[in-house]
Amino acid sequence: MRKVSLFIILLTVIVVQLSAQIPSPLGSTKSSPGDESTSRNFSIKGKIVDSVNHSPMEFASIAIYSAADSSIAGGVMSTSTGAFEVKKLKAGKYYLQANFIGFEKTTISNIVLKSTTPTKDVGQIELAVATQQVGQATVTAEKARVEFKIDRRVVNVSQDLTATGGSAIEVLENTPSVQTDFDGNVTLRGSSSFTVLIDGKPSVLQGSDALRQIPATNIENIEIITNPSAKYDPDGVSGIINVVMKKNLKDSFSGLINLTTGINDKYRGDMNLNYRTGKWNFLLGADFTDMHNKGTREMNQEVYSADTITTRQTLGDGDMIHKGKSLKGGFDYTINKKTSFGMTGTFGDRSFGNTNTGLQHQYDNKGTDPIYTYNDNSASRGGNFWSSDLNFQHKFAKKGHEIQGLFYASGSNGDDIEYQTRFLTNADWVKLDANSVYNRSNEVSDESEYRAKIDYTLPLNEKDKFEAGYQARIEKENEIFNFNESANNILWVKNDLYSSSFNYSQNIQSIYTTFSHAGEGFSYQLGLRGEYTDRKIESIKSPLAHKLNLIDFFPTLHFSQKLKNDFEFQASYSRRLNRPRANDLEPFTSFMDQYNVRMGNPDLKPEYTGSYDLTILKRLKTSFVSLEGYYRNTMNLMTRIQKLGTDGIFINTMANVNDDYSLGAELMANIEVKPGFRIIASGTLYNYWLKGEINGKSIDQSSTNFDSRLNLDMKLAKNTRLQLTGIYRGATASAQGTRDAMMFANVALKQDFLKNKLTATLQMQDVFGTMKFQGTSYGEGFSSVFKFQREPRVIQLTLSYKLNNFKNKVARDENQGQGNDSGNSGEF
Repeated sequence: MRKVSLFIILLTVIVVQLSAQIPSPLGSTKSSPGDESTSRNFSIKGKIVDSVNHSPMEFASIAIYSAADSSIAGGVMSTSTGAFEVKKLKAGKYYLQANFIGFEKTTISNIVLKSTTPTKDVGQIELAVATQQVGQATVTAEKARVEFKIDRRVVNVSQDLTATGGSAIEVLENTPSVQTDFDGNVTLRGSSSFTVLIDGKPSVLQGSDALRQIPATNIENIEIITNPSAKYDPDGVSGIINVVMKKNLKDSFSGLINLTTGINDKYRGDMNLNYRTGKWNFLLGADFTDMHNKGTREMNQEVYSADTITTRQTLGDGDMIHKGKSLKGGFDYTINKKTSFGMTGTFGDRSFGNTNTGLQHQYDNKGTDPIYTYNDNSASRGGNFWSSDLNFQHKFAKKGHEIQGLFYASGSNGDDIEYQTRFLTNADWVKLDANSVYNRSNEVSDESEYRAKIDYTLPLNEKDKFEAGYQARIEKENEIFNFNESANNILWVKNDLYSSSFNYSQNIQSIYTTFSHAGEGFSYQLGLRGEYTDRKIESIKSPLAHKLNLIDFFPTLHFSQKLKNDFEFQASYSRRLNRPRANDLEPFTSFMDQYNVRMGNPDLKPEYTGSYDLTILKRLKTSFVSLEGYYRNTMNLMTRIQKLGTDGIFINTMANVNDDYSLGAELMANIEVKPGFRIIASGTLYNYWLKGEINGKSIDQSSTNFDSRLNLDMKLAKNTRLQLTGIYRGATASAQGTRDAMMFANVALKQDFLKNKLTATLQMQDVFGTMKFQGTSYGEGFSSVFKFQREPRVIQLTLSYKLNNFKNKVARDENQGQGNDSGNSGEF
């Protein structure tokens, strides 16, 4: 509690200082070097790039000093293209220092400005990753955990110890704007509609399923893009989660091996090998997962019919099992300095299973004899998946002028099997002689996706750039659903009422164009994307095919303005959509349990969202404070609803029944209290409201929500780090219910051995056992209260071993600066 109080006081002091701060002049009050003239018509310009891949580095800090007395004469930050220009200098002799957190400071000396050369172009300045050799030891600077760019936030996974040994889901549990629930389902700013990309390419699996498959130890960073540019697909109401995988930058052979074990049958492992020689780069990787997560479920449901109230109380266990393995490989080949191509492929299998055993007590207010039932429901979903892509890049003579192409193909197949056993018991839960009921359903699916994409980039000058592209996207899915019943678990009979099949196809043609300007202080990007969608659904139970043809346009806007005293303002807008999934369109009824059936809606239409973001960012050397506001309006909202049939059976379906709105702000601080002790905190306050009707009755409602996170990262010794994480999620509302507030805490300890080649991370999740997902749901004729709790106090140990130093090291050059000094942007 004292540490939380310390943080609040520290944040308050910072805000007060910022509001009272008066801009100071850039120039020194001392006499100017060289020429004694007061003319300030001279300038120094150049470009900052990463020394490894020569990519532009945005927000690097550039300071100009007088060679005579080392007084500061001016300074700026680099633009999104890495370019900079420091103006309003006097004639004279200067030196330049370029800096960026996690990189070596670079000094350029002997810069002379005079009447014959009023502008000095120092050319391209390369910044190397900051390391320091001390004997045989290497100390490497770390990136900030969260970094801001003009159109995205970057979460550096290596800084999150509490996610080590888990999947991308565990990483996102401690990420601003992202929430995960009891079952590992992810929402971005309250919406489960988002697109998952891996290294900028679509994932074979979708949404949370894709994130569950990715080992956290293989991730370099995760990009949260709430307002993507027109270059990206508009799919996903809340934006894009792009997972950037680790890549070795070192020549010769190297690799990384990770093994994780945890209490109650939790195992995970992965391996990445890389061999680079000459123009060739080869990679090979493999991973496996066998994770068992226990949990408990409680539900109290009331059904109203005339003057009768029927109550169903259920108490049981809900365990989840996630298994899978995959093998991947690929290569890159550089034909010459301007042309390269590569190919990658992945093949694997996965399964997601759950077992739910429960005891149900049913009674009513009429004194009817109570009914006691034992239910055993188990489900498994899995199969094989594969993906492959072929990409190429060609650079023209003009710098930045290039064309890129991608052909991508993926597919998956498998079964979704559910078993249900139900029998009556007495009040002591002892089985009666009545016959048991056995149900079995099997949904067999086979889906594929193909994409052909080409992107063209043309720099018009040093500051302006034009981009355009085209993409063809074809998706197909076939599903067969069989429902069987048995009285003895031996002889099974197919029930045609709940059995069917359907074919789904979708063809999307897209073109886009963007124009961007990267000025010294003001930058912007304008984009427009046009799409034509042709969707068709055929079912053996529908006499006519359900077709949908749409032409849509998706504009995007991004603005960034650098202000004085290291302030920056960003604003963006995008129009997006969320397309229905194939299983939400199934035009038939499928059995869930004796009280529930599921029915697809083939007439379901996409939902459309207008998203607005505003951000003000203050940089404080190695720290920053940001305030972000957002507004989002979704029309034709696809909502999961329940209807109570006349036979007392609940019908679960999807419908476009309402619109929703979100208006909120997120305050975030990344504060380095002292070397080795950093506080990362965020708080989100937003208002959420719904407008619409279900079954002819208004469901208008609203809620004010608050979520917060606190992360304390402490370096206890040279090779030892401790990380404490606390998360609070406020209560919120949905179309047919509410979810209560929840809070939990995680802790992790990391220790490096063998000159940092071996790393051990010990962690505990949900330390106090407070991670409970509970709330209410209601509708015409029913109401229910539910509570789910995941297994608390889970302890896991992860061992990571680097072969030939998987991380790229750059030797420290004593002539290029003084180590890891601050005074930079705090970003990568």
